[in-house]
Amino acid sequence: MHGFHNGVYDGFMGFRHVQYGGYIMLGIGLVLILGIVYLAFRKGSHLPLTADRESPMETLQKRFINGEISKDEFIEKKETLNLK
Repeated sequence: MHGFHNGVYDGFMGFRHVQYGGYIMLGIGLVLILGIVYLAFRKGSHLPLTADRESPMETLQKRFINGEISKDEFIEKKETLNLK
């Protein structure tokens, strides 16, 4: 039997712990949100570092080897970038 007993409301079907369900759901929601934020920032940390990227000279050499630029363009761009 549910209802008031000694001035205390027993809640739905006599369970007093029903009121704590809201706190449990709030806690689960916070854990999920924090987990998603953590994964989003963690994924961003796997970006290549500056040391892993090609130098301008390497890029220029690849373009010349692949035939994208002529020998004259290669020399001009090399001088423009002050590369040796």
